[in-house]
Amino acid sequence: MAIQRGRNKYTTPKSAGLIITSLIDFFSIVVIYLMKSYSSEGSILTNADNLVLPNSVAITKPKDIYLQVAATNDMVLVDNIPIVPTDDIRRIPQDVPDPIVAKLEEKLNATYAQEQQMVKLGALNKIQGNVIIQMDKNVEFDVLFKIMNTCGKVGYNNMNFAVMEREQ
Repeated sequence: MAIQRGRNKYTTPKSAGLIITSLIDFFSIVVIYLMKSYSSEGSILTNADNLVLPNSVAITKPKDIYLQVAATNDMVLVDNIPIVPTDDIRRIPQDVPDPIVAKLEEKLNATYAQEQQMVKLGALNKIQGNVIIQMDKNVEFDVLFKIMNTCGKVGYNNMNFAVMEREQ
C-alpha cells in the first residue's frame, strides 16, 4: 500500500477560528455612532401644538421643570391642558387697570396650592414661583400682559419666556 502524503480529500480542514477583529471594529463604530447621536441635553420644554416661538440669541436653557403657560392664537394652555380661549382674553377691556383672566387664575391657584402642599410634605424646600411662558410670535402684547398680570397676582413672579435659538 502506498503512503499518501498531503491531505486526504475526505478529511475536513482545521477551523481557522472565529475572526473577531472585524466584529470588534464593527461594534466600535456602532458604539461611537450612538455616543455621538445621544443628546445629554434633553428638551425639558414641550411646545404646544400650533405654536411658533419668537427667535432670540439667548443661550440660557432651563435647568428645572417649571410650570408652563402657553398662548397660541386660539387657546391658552397650562402644562399642555387647554384652559381658556385666547379670544376671551382679548375681550377683556384694555382700560381695566388690573386685568385678570379668571379661568387662568383658577388653574394657577390650584397648582400653587399643590406646590404649597408639597412644601408641607417636605418634597420642596420653598415655593419658588417659577413659570415659563410660551407665546406665539403672532399673539398681541395685550394678551401677554394679561397673562403675565394673572401669573403675578397668583404668586408666579419669576417669569421666563421660551424662545427659539437663532443662528448667529
